[in-house]
Amino acid sequence: MQLQHLQTITQPNEGIQKVTALCWAPNGRRLAVCTTDRVVLMFDEEGVRKDKFSTKPADKGPKNYVVRQMMFSPQSDKLAIAQTDNMVFVYKLGSDWGDKKSICNKYPSSSPATCLAWPMKRPNEILYGLAEGKVKLGQLKTHKPSTLYQTDSYVTAMCCNPRGSAVVSAHLDGSIYTYWFESGERGAHVIARHSTAPFALAWGGSIVVAGNDRQITFYDEDGGEEGTFDHSNDSNCREFTAAAANPTGDAVVLGNFDRFYVYARNKDTMGWEEKSITKVENMYSVTALGWKSDGGKLAVGTLCGAVDIYDVCLKRTMYKGGFEMTYVSHSQVIVRHIDSNTKIVVRSQYGLEISKTNIYMNRFVVANTSKTLLLADLETLKVSEIEWHGDGTEKFIFDNPFACVIYFAGEISIVEYGVNEFLGSVRTSHISSHVLSLRINERRSLSKTGSCEDNKKIAYLLDAQTICIKDLVTHSSATIYHDIKVDWLELNGRANMLLFRDKKRLLHLYNTETQAKNQLLNFCTYVQWVPQSDVVVAQNRNNLCVWYNINAPDQITLHTIKGDIEEIERVDGRTEVIVDEGMEQAVYPLDGALIEFGSAIDDHDFLHAMEVLENLEMSSEAEAMWLQLSQMSLMENEFRIAQRCQAAVGNVALGRYLGNINSIKESAEEELGVSGTDHYKVRSMISLMSKDLKEAEDEMLAQGKVDDCIEMYQKLFKYDEAIRVAENAKHPEAIEMRQAYFQYLLDSNQEEQAAALKEQECDFDQAIKLYLKGGMPAKAAQVIMDNNIMQPVHQLESVVSALTRAGMHDLAGDFYEILNDLQKALDSYIRGYAFRKAVDLARRSFPGMVVELQEQWGDYLVSQKQIDMAINHYIEAKVFHKAIEAALNARQYSRALQLVDAIDSESAKPYYKQLARYYEDSAQYELAERCYVSADQPQFAVEMHTRLGHWELAHKLAMGYMNEGEVGLLYINQAQKLEAEGRYKEAEKMYLTVKEKDLAINMYKKNRRFDDMIRLVQEQRVDLLKETHQFLAQTLEVEGSLREAEHHYVEAQEWHSAVNMYRSNELWDDAIRVAKFYGGINACKRVTIALLMAVGVSEGSKYLIKHGLIEAAIEHATENGAFDMAFELANHSLPKKLPEIHLKHALFLEDEEQYQLAEEEFVKANKPKEAIDMYVHQQDWASAIRVAENYDPAAISDVYVAHARVQADAGDFKGAEELYISAARPELALVMLQEAELWQDALRLAQMHLPHRVAEVNMAYQSAQARSGKGGSKKDFIATARGWEQSKQWAQAIDAYLAARKEVIDNVEDLEDLWDRAIELARNHLPNKHVEIATEVSRRLIALGREETAADILFEIGRQDEALTVCLTAKKFEKAKALSQGNAALKRRLDEAYQGHLVLQEDGTGELVELGRTDVALDVLAKRGDWDRLWEVASKEKLSHATVAKYVMMRCSQLLRGNAAKQDEAVSLLLNRPGLAGDSNIPFYHELVSTILSRSYGTEQSVDQAETVSNLREVLFRLAKQYRGHAVDKQLPQDLEELLMATHYQHMFFLCTEHGLVDTAAKCSITLLKYPDIVVPDKAFYQAGVACREQGNINLAFLLLNRYVDLTEAIDTNDSSFMDNADFQDADAIPLNSPLPHSHYLEDEDMREDVRTWVLSVVTDSNIEQKIPNREKTRNTLYDGLFVSDRPTCIVSGYPVYSTDMLEINNSVANRKEWNALVSKTRHCPWTGQPQNPIY
Repeated sequence: MQLQHLQTITQPNEGIQKVTALCWAPNGRRLAVCTTDRVVLMFDEEGVRKDKFSTKPADKGPKNYVVRQMMFSPQSDKLAIAQTDNMVFVYKLGSDWGDKKSICNKYPSSSPATCLAWPMKRPNEILYGLAEGKVKLGQLKTHKPSTLYQTDSYVTAMCCNPRGSAVVSAHLDGSIYTYWFESGERGAHVIARHSTAPFALAWGGSIVVAGNDRQITFYDEDGGEEGTFDHSNDSNCREFTAAAANPTGDAVVLGNFDRFYVYARNKDTMGWEEKSITKVENMYSVTALGWKSDGGKLAVGTLCGAVDIYDVCLKRTMYKGGFEMTYVSHSQVIVRHIDSNTKIVVRSQYGLEISKTNIYMNRFVVANTSKTLLLADLETLKVSEIEWHGDGTEKFIFDNPFACVIYFAGEISIVEYGVNEFLGSVRTSHISSHVLSLRINERRSLSKTGSCEDNKKIAYLLDAQTICIKDLVTHSSATIYHDIKVDWLELNGRANMLLFRDKKRLLHLYNTETQAKNQLLNFCTYVQWVPQSDVVVAQNRNNLCVWYNINAPDQITLHTIKGDIEEIERVDGRTEVIVDEGMEQAVYPLDGALIEFGSAIDDHDFLHAMEVLENLEMSSEAEAMWLQLSQMSLMENEFRIAQRCQAAVGNVALGRYLGNINSIKESAEEELGVSGTDHYKVRSMISLMSKDLKEAEDEMLAQGKVDDCIEMYQKLFKYDEAIRVAENAKHPEAIEMRQAYFQYLLDSNQEEQAAALKEQECDFDQAIKLYLKGGMPAKAAQVIMDNNIMQPVHQLESVVSALTRAGMHDLAGDFYEILNDLQKALDSYIRGYAFRKAVDLARRSFPGMVVELQEQWGDYLVSQKQIDMAINHYIEAKVFHKAIEAALNARQYSRALQLVDAIDSESAKPYYKQLARYYEDSAQYELAERCYVSADQPQFAVEMHTRLGHWELAHKLAMGYMNEGEVGLLYINQAQKLEAEGRYKEAEKMYLTVKEKDLAINMYKKNRRFDDMIRLVQEQRVDLLKETHQFLAQTLEVEGSLREAEHHYVEAQEWHSAVNMYRSNELWDDAIRVAKFYGGINACKRVTIALLMAVGVSEGSKYLIKHGLIEAAIEHATENGAFDMAFELANHSLPKKLPEIHLKHALFLEDEEQYQLAEEEFVKANKPKEAIDMYVHQQDWASAIRVAENYDPAAISDVYVAHARVQADAGDFKGAEELYISAARPELALVMLQEAELWQDALRLAQMHLPHRVAEVNMAYQSAQARSGKGGSKKDFIATARGWEQSKQWAQAIDAYLAARKEVIDNVEDLEDLWDRAIELARNHLPNKHVEIATEVSRRLIALGREETAADILFEIGRQDEALTVCLTAKKFEKAKALSQGNAALKRRLDEAYQGHLVLQEDGTGELVELGRTDVALDVLAKRGDWDRLWEVASKEKLSHATVAKYVMMRCSQLLRGNAAKQDEAVSLLLNRPGLAGDSNIPFYHELVSTILSRSYGTEQSVDQAETVSNLREVLFRLAKQYRGHAVDKQLPQDLEELLMATHYQHMFFLCTEHGLVDTAAKCSITLLKYPDIVVPDKAFYQAGVACREQGNINLAFLLLNRYVDLTEAIDTNDSSFMDNADFQDADAIPLNSPLPHSHYLEDEDMREDVRTWVLSVVTDSNIEQKIPNREKTRNTLYDGLFVSDRPTCIVSGYPVYSTDMLEINNSVANRKEWNALVSKTRHCPWTGQPQNPIY
């Protein structure tokens, strides 16, 4: 933890003016400070003094008290002050600075108040300690204090735990008390006894106590000691005077003299550790400490009155340049928006370490701990912490301002800001904002009691066609099933209605309360709820549709518009629809009054709603709203408003009725003093109005108002109900009422109701008569049957007669059955078409008539069009032909087939044929075939299969039911028909089916379809394939179709015939082509000879030159001995070939043994050596010498040597020796003599001609002797040499010494001695050979590993460089150092070699640096990959930029070959350590930029791509600036400029996307299409398409994503030839022929499939033009960037800038609107990155 001094807000005094108390307000906005002058100073959070006030004494008089402690209330609006004058005051501060301060509570005590605490959880209770040892509690509401607990010792300090649930107090006797408010068992009790009086007390994660014994002790809440820190041995440490814990409780500060101590809890061991001791000179004692509630600042008050503010943090970071994150503890971070200075404290309630913090949409904070997730809103300052176990792949959705939606593992979790638990969770994979709607208390609904209820609902898709609406409070849900995929949905503000649209653009409304679904609109392209209302705005083609009253979906207001709706704005009471009409925007105002009405209804403000409607003209919408208001007001018992509503719509009767209700209500309230709505008359009238008569009756009867109830029914003409009430109540007039009612019915001719009344009275006879009189015999019959009345018979007969007259024959039949007249009963049943009863009766009494009745029943059903029901009756009647006809007419073909199968075959044939045609039409070919066969019509089945191409089935069927001849004739006829129609493939199959392959071949021959003919021959008559090709080739040759003939000659493997064909037609080019391709160069050569013979060399050479065959022709001529033609051809066309022809001619003559002529040709070929070799081979030595002397004198010695070898082989060594000497090759003679072991002759020859080899010969001689057992010891060599010395033959003596070699003498010392003798002899007697001998000896010594001796010898003869080389090669650096003494050049060589040696050593770089070879050391470190050490050395040695940049480029090249993280590291390295700026380095930057910008989607998701692109853009910007500084013309190379601009616009794309500038982001993405060599095409088109889709330009999005789909297919096949550029042929700014990427940008096939699906869904949309508009129509649109323009381009979007929009700033040109929009978000210039404000 770091403490950094920020400011001193009160300056120290010369003397003592102790800061007695200070405290921060819980909201962090105020700091209160009080010194011994008893004046409270108020500071804001920045340390600026805003206010002050003097404290009041307990009693009037002098101020002789001290303020001991101050504490703010949890709401930060009150300040409690503990004073030593036995008083605790509570001051009300007000909400603003400067508000009047007033004392709202005061608590006198019997002794001075010493300390104070105000628990966070108990805003109405304060605690204070007294000098007498009591701890008291002051109640703010009752203004009364009470003793919380009592001790016998002075209370020295007091504080609360961080949660505010307990208090701890320290006392003068060292006792520590705790008191828990919510636990009686844990009341006040001593938890510990401290060693001294504790004046420093704090409670964080533990209770920390300290005093004057210089010991700090940490206790747990039960008094267990967690740790003690003893500073008694520190002479600088004095007593501890104050303590404060940070809000999270994991750090504590204790004040001392001139210093304060910081302790923190180790999050791993959970133990306390000392973190730092901050020493401040001349601060003196710390008297007060206060830690700000957000943990970011610590206020320190001192003895001299100074108050210092310290910044507290573990670390501080910047997030994307716009936010500052201050980690004040491992579990708390302060997030500050730099532009607005808005702060929020994000803190883990569980004390868990915050591992990562992100900010979304510049508003929402997401922080992760190991077990929880913290979500915060910077605007509302609400924080939530929930338990979370994600893996980092979760997706956060912040569309709703009240809650965050988290998508993880197929589940959506909803967290409401400020609530530390999940609001709810649902499972869905559809998380687009278009299909997810969340409403949280936006417009709360009223409960029945009038209170507001929580209204939290979510609408989402269970699958593409099923919507679920879930209540997140009650957890109830409703499911809406739809038959088409839903692509948009949204709940209204109250969440009681849902709008949704499907893929067919049909708009639907669902009411969650009534569960009713209505279709509102078709072809809906835009729909939205008007904010804060239930008004709906939608677009249908060119119509703007508005529903002001959504409860009346059929009442719609239409406006004609000319463009597309962009958005709805509601500002200053005005509601407007913004429509994009191409070049400009149009504004369509909505009726604010109607919208206001809807809001008033929702808020149950009926008076205001009525006032709104009063100002409207009557219309269908207005009438619907009056009725809606009436209904709503009735529900709330607002009868007067309902009366006005009914009057407005013209319903006078209902209005008057409501007026009566209201009058009764008011009278009841005035007279009875009760609620008018509870009066029985009001309730009964309301029930009556809603047509609930039973409820109205119950209300009246409950009050004993029987007469009123009877009167109600009588007024409604419900006399029977009135009588029922009277009888039930035993009303005295009940009988008279019934009689009067019966008489009334008779008088009014209501016989039916009179009969019913008699039936109720069980007067059945009278009832029957009345029914008959009223013409209702059925009811009379029903009375008879219900009551089983069998007498009198005449009455029954009269009923039967009446039934018959009324045409009720079935009932008449029932009565005839009762009368046992069965025949009449049957006749009546038949007459009344009651066949079911007739059949039942016939089965019982007339069995013979059952079949006839079944047939009649079937006929009747057919006449009634109930054909399917007639089938069974026909079957019962065994009338199968009628049953079949009925089944066919009813289209029950399977039933018909069953019936047909059951009858005889002859009768069934017509039906089978009819069924076959049906089955054929319905594609049930098997059944059709069966029926055709059963109908004895197999040929129709064959034709059916033939038409369908079912050749095997057709053939099998034909063979099964037709003889072979008929089948063949049928197929041949059918094939000929197909042939005549040009359907050759089908005809071929027909021919082949009947094995008429020759007819098929002839068909193709007749129609000159030679390819098909050849194919068929190859398949069917392969033995005739070659003859067919030859025949066709000859035919085509005769017809002059030589190319086609060539093809067939070649296929017949008769390509030479094709050559001959072309030769005969003098088409030499084609002849050569065919010969060259099929016969190779040899065949081509033959053609060339024929060509030359046919047209002559002069003319033929033209063809040969044309085909590049001159050399081949010459070669062919020479190979065949036609040298004359070859010479002529070469002289004419290729003179340079003449020497080669002469040479070949010479070789030809040599083979013919014409040596003289061959010699001449060799000479002409400038090859005399070949002639000499020819004569040497023939051993014609004289001719060989002659040719050599005349043409090649240098070859004379070769002739002698060859002659000598021949002589030597013949044993004539003497003659051979003479020849070798003549050839000046004595060494060959010496070799010859040595091989022949003629040592004396060899020594003689060496002494005469090769004296320098005498020693070598002598040594060889001695070696030969040694092999034979003679000579070889040191003594022998000395003896031999001394013999030469005695004769003063010094050279021979030296050679004798040098003849000693390792092969002869093994002892190295002996060899060294002999060779030293040789050197000595040379030095003394042959000084001219001294150096040579010494050099030879040194060489031998080096070979023997005696480098130092060899170096001494070389140094002695003056060859110091060689001597040093020997030492360095052998790494004898000490010897080399001795030799290089006094020689600067040798010293430099030694140093360089030594440095090279150090380079190879593991620990040599330090020594290299010490030697001053830093560059070498850096090379070594770079080679080893020790880059950290390299940068350290470079910084330490202060190397030049160019030197460091070289290694930066080297390191970046390595990193670039690594993974994405390594590539990001390369960009960071270039950002911190600039690279080289030269033309040679541009390829590197191109590779870097293309690698970063062309990453795959998965790679981009795994890294912070936006941050990397931002850094890369800064690197290139600096590079360009550096390059311009060195360039003469201040211009950038085009390659570098393209890299910079591509990276810049990618950065702009990310920046605009982050800040919600979708239009500009879309433009940036389209600009990136211009850089296909840097941004791979599939990524560029995908990125642009998605951006345009997000922007709302579906047409352009479709074109771009369709291009992307084409690119993915091309990548899959690695073939771009099929791609169609027609859609973008006019877009001349977009390159389309760039190379295909090697891999996909979207590696996930599902994501690519989603794009394809979307493209296919848009293809069918007729509203999408699917083309780019003309250039002249694209100004100021997204399409503008697709065309080349000579106007300057915008530095923000890359689009052309027109003069009216141009802004020139910071050496760049921009569109003023786009530039200002971005700068207003970022406050930085998009080009230079410097701080910038908008320019309007």
